[in-house]
Amino acid sequence: MHIVAVISILSSGLLNNLPAPKECSLKINDDRKDRKDSNTRIVYANDEKSNSKYKYVKNQITTTKYTYLNFLFKNLIEQFQRFANCYFLFMAILQTIPTLSPTGQFTNSVPLCFGMFVIFLFVTMIKDAFEDYTRRSSDKVTNNQRAHVLRGDEFVDVLWKDIKTGDILRVENNEAFPCDLILLSSSHNQGLCYVETSGLDGESNLKIKKCRSETISLKSAEILNDSRMIVECEKPNNRLYKFEGTLMLNSEKKQIALDTEQICLRGSSLKNTEFMIGISIFTGSDTKLMMNTKATPHKISKIERMINKLILLVFAFEIMLALGLDGGYIAWTYFNTDAWYIFSDQKVNMDYLAWNGFKGFWTFLLLLTDLIPISLYVSIETAKLFQTMMISKDLKMYNETTDTPTIVRSSALHEDLGQINYIFSDKTGTLTENKMDFMKFSVSGIMYGTGITEISRITARKHGQEVVDERPAHVRNSDFHFYDERINDGAWVKQENSADLLNFFIVLAICNTVIPEENDDNDIVYQSSSPDEAALVKAAKYLGVELVNKAMNTITIRVLKEIREYTLVEVIEFSSDRKRQSVIVKDPEGRLLIMTKGADSVVSRLLCNESREQYGKVTIQHLDHFGNEGLRTMICAQSFLDEEAFKIWREEYEMAKISIENRQETIELVGAKIETNLSFVGATAIEDKLQQGVGETIYDLRKAGINIWMLTGDKLETAINIGYACDLLNYGMNVLIVDGSSLEELRSFFEKNLSLYEDASPESLGLVVEGEKLLTILDEDQHGDKRTSLRNLFLNLSIKCKSVICCRVSPKQKSDIVLLIKNNVTCVTLAIGDGSNDVSMIQSANVGIGISGMEGLQAVNASDYAIGQFRFLKRLLLVHGRWNYRRVSKLVVYVFYKNILFFLTQLWFNIYNGYSGASLHDNWTIALYNTIFTGLPIVALAFMDRDVPDYIAEKYPELYFQGQKNRYFNAKIFISWIVNAVFHSTICFFIPYYCLVDSKFIDGQDIDTQTIGIAVYSCVLAVTLFKLAIETASWTIVHCLFYFGFYLSFPAFVFSYGSVYYLIKWRIFLSPQFYFILMLVAFACCLRDIFWKGFVRMYDRNFLYELQEKRKQIRKEMHWPKGIFVDSKNQLYHQDSSN
Repeated sequence: MHIVAVISILSSGLLNNLPAPKECSLKINDDRKDRKDSNTRIVYANDEKSNSKYKYVKNQITTTKYTYLNFLFKNLIEQFQRFANCYFLFMAILQTIPTLSPTGQFTNSVPLCFGMFVIFLFVTMIKDAFEDYTRRSSDKVTNNQRAHVLRGDEFVDVLWKDIKTGDILRVENNEAFPCDLILLSSSHNQGLCYVETSGLDGESNLKIKKCRSETISLKSAEILNDSRMIVECEKPNNRLYKFEGTLMLNSEKKQIALDTEQICLRGSSLKNTEFMIGISIFTGSDTKLMMNTKATPHKISKIERMINKLILLVFAFEIMLALGLDGGYIAWTYFNTDAWYIFSDQKVNMDYLAWNGFKGFWTFLLLLTDLIPISLYVSIETAKLFQTMMISKDLKMYNETTDTPTIVRSSALHEDLGQINYIFSDKTGTLTENKMDFMKFSVSGIMYGTGITEISRITARKHGQEVVDERPAHVRNSDFHFYDERINDGAWVKQENSADLLNFFIVLAICNTVIPEENDDNDIVYQSSSPDEAALVKAAKYLGVELVNKAMNTITIRVLKEIREYTLVEVIEFSSDRKRQSVIVKDPEGRLLIMTKGADSVVSRLLCNESREQYGKVTIQHLDHFGNEGLRTMICAQSFLDEEAFKIWREEYEMAKISIENRQETIELVGAKIETNLSFVGATAIEDKLQQGVGETIYDLRKAGINIWMLTGDKLETAINIGYACDLLNYGMNVLIVDGSSLEELRSFFEKNLSLYEDASPESLGLVVEGEKLLTILDEDQHGDKRTSLRNLFLNLSIKCKSVICCRVSPKQKSDIVLLIKNNVTCVTLAIGDGSNDVSMIQSANVGIGISGMEGLQAVNASDYAIGQFRFLKRLLLVHGRWNYRRVSKLVVYVFYKNILFFLTQLWFNIYNGYSGASLHDNWTIALYNTIFTGLPIVALAFMDRDVPDYIAEKYPELYFQGQKNRYFNAKIFISWIVNAVFHSTICFFIPYYCLVDSKFIDGQDIDTQTIGIAVYSCVLAVTLFKLAIETASWTIVHCLFYFGFYLSFPAFVFSYGSVYYLIKWRIFLSPQFYFILMLVAFACCLRDIFWKGFVRMYDRNFLYELQEKRKQIRKEMHWPKGIFVDSKNQLYHQDSSN
């Protein structure tokens, strides 16, 4: 009331002092308006001088990440946030110190360490610069578009970037809004304009904007110049669907309330309207579009988190090796002080040993630098680039209906797709089509509608029952699927309760925000942003009450053939908190009444005692029946209003509508005062059909060991029956419905069931919990330790269940549930949804999936991956996710393996070289080892290798267990590869060394260190590529070219390298001894690996191995290339994979 009083006084003071329109602008003298901490914005229409003191931002937008001045500095800071990059920089700096570098300042450090490191940074920098240049170019195109702005006595073309806050614009049909505009008028005689918001939220259906009646005549430049307007509104914010403001116009003695119906946002465009006139209220970075333009949270995959730990582990291992070599150097020097040819005139004492020991540690550390591979991140990013292309271009995940391919928005999480433990799914639009079909209703305690829902049909089929659809064929094949012989074709007029039925149909036709329009065939079509409302109005039309027209304050309906007009007095809008909508109208007899429709759990509490007594019990039974069929339910109610009481209420409601602070809360509070003592009119039941393949997808995902949670706003019965229909629940499960409202009752429930099902299998348990109970369980502001204990009880019971359904939940609760599992269970979580209410859930999960459906693109824009339908999730996880987890795992361990193998040969060499810190290999061969000879072949495996074909991965979801159990990448696997690298390095060094160290070439020339270096290098290259070949599961021509081609490229490099290997290259590659050593080393290294793999495949009862062997055997016998399957009894059969 205090707010209302202040606004009233302020409004009166302002309007009583209005100057003549042509002399000066309106002024706001309230000091709080100019305070920096004010929660409102003041905009003077067409008055640049008055607006200048507020220093509003320009309309020029910048989405670039960098500027020309800060690019280098900012980009380098971002790159050095990785520990590995800091490590390589530190090592590169050490290489420039002559006394520490193993081979001198510029012979090794610049081309090898500094050079490759700088190239790596430069490539990343170029990529970032190109992406930013693309954004800059896009910004330039956007900023240089033209808009029509009022300048003087006419509208002139002005660049978008030059538009200022307060300018008056004229936007014409099919033009985009250059900034956020307050709608003043339009070409429509009722002040309407149609707006397409697909560029803003992805919704393709047109939104209807309505100007206020006070401004509907402001269309010409002359009238606009003569008008003085001040807008007071909320500060810039990112709420797309909420706006609060007021407009003061000339000498009118009231403030005009502004809300979302009067604001046209940047990112949307004008459609089906010749023009509209508006005031720019938010420009540039202040627009709601730009306020919503933010990156999704940075997510790191499970494997990358482990890589960071492994790098630290390898670094510690590297330090220990350097210390060991340094100790060897000190000991060797101490016992060989008489080596005059080394120490010359230097006196070897403790000071000498200490100083040279200190330098020696850093020299050995530099020598072993590449034990941490600089090529690791390059290889991973390259492989993921190709993996992204394969996912995006997979035609089996392409939705033809909406022309939507799968979109990869974060390539960093490809491997996480193969390790998902929990899926949290929205229902409407995700599991269902979000296409509403009016099926049944209840009026006067009588239930109508004989149609069979898809949910009922699936449920009956699972019980082995057949259901018969009694609807005639022409109804089943039409656009309107409701049928009841008592109702259809006007039969309802003969019913005893025909008056109640008529009243019900009238409420359906009037209580909505649908706008009727005539198309080119003179048929009435309905524009609506809500599929539910459109279905209800469409039902009323087919049943005899047609919504014909909506003018500014008049609603016209056709009852059978009679035209009736209702005067629209007030609308109390629907909101997710209210869960209901009301309209106040005057009927043709002049009676004032309120019509309300909304969630049954909410509207039922607003009914009068008489309605509850008369229809309460039977209606609840009907609603439960509808819920059991998986239908979405609503209750319709109405009440006649007293004129005097309404006038008092309306004054308070008008003041609430013009309040600036907490307007929505105030409106809802005042609106609820009149929504009381309602009379029950009827209950509706709408079907939202399951999407194609949802049941099969959930069944296979559960078979793959994934726990699935459905988070929905539906009522309990509806959620449970949809759970059964889509195989989330099955009739062999013990389905636990959380009972109790108080803290103690909930605690008792959880403790009892935890004890009762302590040893139960997860497959036998399902859990259902309502939002009100979750509020008590998850509330962080109440109960203290008791709440924490209750939350843990809920957590412990829920993780014992294979499926969990949470119904009547809010968007925040969805996010809280995901975080509860993510933060307290060792797992990888995935959230999938299609609407704006799923954004927080999607961003909270390890992997977020958005479905591009009818709810817009907000979920897609917040996601890591976007798919067209829920059924594509199966292929995304079981095929691409599983493949990519295996590929990335192999890539990581292989890169560490090949680097440790290669650089440990340097260690063994220094043992025989007096711990001198000298390098066995030439600088460029070291550089090309990681970048070319072994760097590129692993990429071929990392984006093309497949241990099983895609159709087998989908056929047998059990194969997905490998990722969940970290079968390909864990501490044990990593250590085994490292141990193998150490073992192979000893063979690759000592066999060539002892075979060649005292030998001579055929021409009698001694074999020197460079020759041994080439031999060792050739052996290392052969073993690493041979090892890669052993790990390859599927061979293609690309694999052959990469593996053998890059091995043969080493001799080609040696022959073209110049004078360094001038004579050696001929002698070594023409020596039979060299090839004997090469075969001996390869045989000694890889024979053990081959035998070990064979042993494991023979004795490990692994389903993958059995499947591969049986498939291989049947293909060999039948000479059939593919399509071999194994059924549930392990019997093999053939199926053409193209079918």
